[in-house]
Amino acid sequence: MRFTLNGDQFEVDANTVIGRLLGREPEPVQVHWVEVGGVRFPVKQALEAVLGVNRATFTSHMARLQFARLGFVTSNVPDRAHGRVEPRQQRPPAPGSVVGIEEAGEAFATLVAFLRHAPFTTCVDHLEHELVGIDSSTAPVVTRAAGLSDELLEAALIVRRDVGRVSDVIHATVIALALPKILEPGEVITNRPSLGPGNDKTRPFDLETDRRIAEFKVALWSGGDMARKRTLTADLVHLALDQSGRRPELWVAGAEPIRFLQTSTSPVGDLLSRTSRHLRARYHDRYGTDAIPLRDFVTQHAAHIHHRNIADVLPTVSTALG
Repeated sequence: MRFTLNGDQFEVDANTVIGRLLGREPEPVQVHWVEVGGVRFPVKQALEAVLGVNRATFTSHMARLQFARLGFVTSNVPDRAHGRVEPRQQRPPAPGSVVGIEEAGEAFATLVAFLRHAPFTTCVDHLEHELVGIDSSTAPVVTRAAGLSDELLEAALIVRRDVGRVSDVIHATVIALALPKILEPGEVITNRPSLGPGNDKTRPFDLETDRRIAEFKVALWSGGDMARKRTLTADLVHLALDQSGRRPELWVAGAEPIRFLQTSTSPVGDLLSRTSRHLRARYHDRYGTDAIPLRDFVTQHAAHIHHRNIADVLPTVSTALG
């Protein structure tokens, strides 16, 4: 039997499995197992021993599927006629269904292992070229060779469902942890902070005190950051338009966003083209033209805005930035 795991191809048969597990001491079974030669092994220990790969790079579900395809009895897979076990049909988790914490962790490990195997953009670019000229019989071979499999899809769907709001968690946690470090003696928060995504009319800024207003952009830039550049510019303009007299601050993660603000020649109007009509109208009423290069806007109209690096006050962010 041949299959692909995280871009690597393996060929295994039942005799190979038996031979590589013969005489091996099974670890205690926690949840999922495979029975080989009358001995029940934790399914991930077994596949790790058979393939010689780290068990953190695949899920228990994927391991059970491969052993089932070879005819072995595993946990949560019913024994079929003639002692052979049929693999479960791969399908995305049902809406509203919840997998266990262990399974979710394994899904995350599978996704991370795939993403670290090679840059995703490189993988996709290579696959796009490889798919030209192929037909229905060769498409699966090329796709699996690139590491795109049912197991990867299932893992990605689980991760997206369970951690789809991770950016919101990061945003809220960054602001909450930064407050004790940035508030000055006697400074008081005067309005409910905006810890969730977006702002509303009653909370126009992420943070408002009796001395400052502040917006936080926590995304880590990695190249091809056009959407982040647009939202950063919108926050900059939003702060520049404030006339309360409080100190405006723009907090970002790392030096790259600040470098962009200081060097970009893109017209501010273009960068604001996908923001709200209200913000664009306020910008045009104040500054009169969309053609101001961003770097000129920063030095001429937004020079009073303080650029701050979140990594300077939160070492965790600094570590993530490398």
